[in-house]
Amino acid sequence: MSIHTTTASLATTLTASVSVRFVVVGALFLLSMIPLALVGSVVGDREAYFDEAIDGIEQSWAGSQRLAGPMLLIPRLDEDGGDAGHVAIMPETLDLHVDSRHEMRKRGIFEAPVFHLDATVEGAFPPLDGASLQTRFGPLGMDQATLAMGVSDPRGISDAAFTWLDGPLALSAHSAGPIGGMLTGLPADAAHGGQFSVRLALRGSERFSAVPVGEQSTVVMASTWPHPSFNGRFLPDVHDVRADGFTASWVTHQLGRGFASALHIPAGEQHLFEDMDLGFSVFEPVNLYGSVLRSIKYGVLFVVLTLAGLLCIELSMGLRFHYVQYGVTAVALVLFFLTLLALAEHVGFTVGYTIAAALLTGMIGWYVHGSTGNRSLTALGMGVLAVLYAVLYGLVRLESFALLVGTGVLLAALAMLMWATRKLRASELTEP
Repeated sequence: MSIHTTTASLATTLTASVSVRFVVVGALFLLSMIPLALVGSVVGDREAYFDEAIDGIEQSWAGSQRLAGPMLLIPRLDEDGGDAGHVAIMPETLDLHVDSRHEMRKRGIFEAPVFHLDATVEGAFPPLDGASLQTRFGPLGMDQATLAMGVSDPRGISDAAFTWLDGPLALSAHSAGPIGGMLTGLPADAAHGGQFSVRLALRGSERFSAVPVGEQSTVVMASTWPHPSFNGRFLPDVHDVRADGFTASWVTHQLGRGFASALHIPAGEQHLFEDMDLGFSVFEPVNLYGSVLRSIKYGVLFVVLTLAGLLCIELSMGLRFHYVQYGVTAVALVLFFLTLLALAEHVGFTVGYTIAAALLTGMIGWYVHGSTGNRSLTALGMGVLAVLYAVLYGLVRLESFALLVGTGVLLAALAMLMWATRKLRASELTEP
């Protein structure tokens, strides 16, 4: 009877010990979320510094560029002869060819791509019916018609030339107007219509776009940037993205461009042609800070799996780790993400991830070996960590299948935990 009682007492103690260990490890996991959240705030701060550096580059270089035009602008007069805005006349045809090349500009440890581009615009305006236009829009200053082309950030203009009917036009720059910053020429016989050509050399950053103002517009863009993000009102009809750059082309018709061939632009209009352009953004294929933040989000899963793995090793191999050792391991798991951020800013995300994972796997493996003196267990622990780091990297890189893979990993971890705890029957063990 005493032997049976002693056995039951030991079983109860063992079961209670395992239960306590699950509770303590769970508490350690919850506590590890605090430094993990702090690392996430550090990532946010570093991303803010990065954005400031990029803004500084753009302010010194030039920002996003949007071309609108050319178009004929005719002053519209009110009843007293004052300014009542403009009437804009769109060309019949517009052919735009853009050749862009990029380079990287640095500000501190941060760098961002900027571009140089050469744009050639050709097309033709129809003869103007002044009487019909004045019937439709009211009094117009037909003799003050201006050939204008909008440039969203004129600071980026390094060269420009306008030609009207094979003759050059005098240019003048304006910081404000119905189509933003613009260059204007003064054709003497604009009302008779005619052909035009424009040559522009521009600098810019982040995005380039053009408004297809022609009744029939053809736009062809070529660039050395290999990661474009095509956007705007129209996606390209044809595009070819290669490792050394891309080419893309659009053809648009007046019925789809979103505005009429002759329209009134009120005085002070600041948002003309918004969301009516086409072009590309300089897309970064690896968003460093976004990838680190995604790693931290999945880091919750990573910490759970690692601590659960240690518990499973305990239950399956009869070992016991000290609670302090669990805590130190949790700290190491959190420091991985800070190490990743510090390295990735200098050597890139993939290389930084590889170095940080190898460093922390080695340190935790050395720690396990020092705690147990068991080489097989150390190799097993390091192998599990290596697999988990590989899974985490895959989750960060995956987009469409991240949820599916993450759920599969959780199910695998649950199966492992169920296998390790399958013999824990507290009610049976405590029977006298």
